[in-house]
Amino acid sequence: MTVMSTATPQATVPPPAVLIVDDDPDIALALHDLLGHAGYRVQVAGTGAEALAKAKAETFAAVLLDVMLPDMDGLSVLTLLKEIDSSLPVIMLTAFVEVAKKYGSLTEGAFGYLTKPYDAEELKALVRRAVGVKDLSIEAASAKSALSASEQRFREVVQTAPDAIILADGGGHILTWNGAAERLFGYGADEVIGQLLTTIMPERYRAPHQRALERVRTTGEFRLKGTTVTMHGLHKTGREFPIEMSLSSWISDGRRFHCGIVRDITDRKAAEEQLRQQQIEQQVLLDLIPAMVWYKDSHNRILRANRRAADSIDKSVAEIEGRSTYDLYPEEAEKYHRDDMEVIASGQPKLGIVELYAGSHEKRWVQTDKVPYRDAVGNMGVLVFAQDITERKRTEEALRESEQRLRIMVEAAVNGMVMVNADGMILLANAQLAAQFGYDRRELLGQSVDRLVPDRYRTRHPEHRSAFLTDPSLRTTGRREFIGLRKDGTEFPIAIILTPMTTADGVYVVASVSDIPSRVGGGDRS
Repeated sequence: MTVMSTATPQATVPPPAVLIVDDDPDIALALHDLLGHAGYRVQVAGTGAEALAKAKAETFAAVLLDVMLPDMDGLSVLTLLKEIDSSLPVIMLTAFVEVAKKYGSLTEGAFGYLTKPYDAEELKALVRRAVGVKDLSIEAASAKSALSASEQRFREVVQTAPDAIILADGGGHILTWNGAAERLFGYGADEVIGQLLTTIMPERYRAPHQRALERVRTTGEFRLKGTTVTMHGLHKTGREFPIEMSLSSWISDGRRFHCGIVRDITDRKAAEEQLRQQQIEQQVLLDLIPAMVWYKDSHNRILRANRRAADSIDKSVAEIEGRSTYDLYPEEAEKYHRDDMEVIASGQPKLGIVELYAGSHEKRWVQTDKVPYRDAVGNMGVLVFAQDITERKRTEEALRESEQRLRIMVEAAVNGMVMVNADGMILLANAQLAAQFGYDRRELLGQSVDRLVPDRYRTRHPEHRSAFLTDPSLRTTGRREFIGLRKDGTEFPIAIILTPMTTADGVYVVASVSDIPSRVGGGDRS
């Protein structure tokens, strides 16, 4: 398989053009052949007028000019050729060695002088030098043109720049002043060019500015070079406004120059102040939340926190914001981060996490909610609320222990023990009570206490229970009988002591039930 490639054709540079001006056709032909073989493009003119016409129509790298022409003097032609192209090298040719002519041609700007008959190698060498000089002059002209164009583009950039660009000399006198500077400070260029920079500075900056200029003049030390400073500018109307300024300084041709690029940051300062005020307000709201609050990013860094969160580790909010939890909670950080990433990855909140939290003094129980969030630029993070529930946990534990003790006491009682709520539902019953009434304990829990009362008393029993709850004084049947109803339907006499228990959840009644030896007769069966 043949791979064909095509090369980009290179632009062909035409050979230098040389103009021969001589009225002797034999000499002109000989010079034409000599220089043509040397690689030059050669044109011939037999008169001064023809030579001038060709010079106007085409650019030549060199001219070989006979001193004696039929229509005009060679020196006159030399002068006119120089007017057409001041950088054109002209080599004078003559058959006579006349010092005056030679001197005159050289003083008129001739590049060189050859006497006929000429030496071919000498002539070619002189033409090569002349063409080289022409090339250099073209390059110099091109460089000058490019420099001029570059300077013009720079001026256009400076004038159209959105920021004020101000150039000053070593003494602080303003040299350039662009359109943005006019709009920013209110002065036209004609009003400030040549004036001191202190014209656009509030009074408090002027003395330090002058001392800095003096230090630069005497020591060359420019401390603010390449830096950006924030200060205030002074408008023509006397109004001060905040500015941001980038400074530079350099030496050119032994002279010191300073440049400042100035931007009005009034809007930015207002936005920063608004943001600062919002952050203060947000912090106040965060601090009012009765829980520890953190905003964390996906790298486990704390972006925002409230005072409770900071106080929990004996630090200020400023000390923990921006820091990693690996620095603040090295033992628990990995677990915290793992939970955070689970919430971020799923996009779902994780609520009601009960865990131990390591504060500065002791580990405390917290209930944590973690909620994913996305900031204004799309970065994911997690919002963490952790409420200290240590006291609640302690209370719950104490309650469990109390309930456990109560159950032990109830189970150990020789009498039957039962606890009911305001609706008469059995919440607790010991084994002795279950045995007295012939039930399995599980059959009683959640049932109405009325099932332990004979039918003939059952209709009035809720009324008596309500009356007791209304006036829950200690009541005992004493020697009076009360009749209980067993599961098998048999009745038996009992004595009851009722004790009320008032809690946050309502009133409960605990009854102690004991058997009464069977006897004929009835007591109080209410």
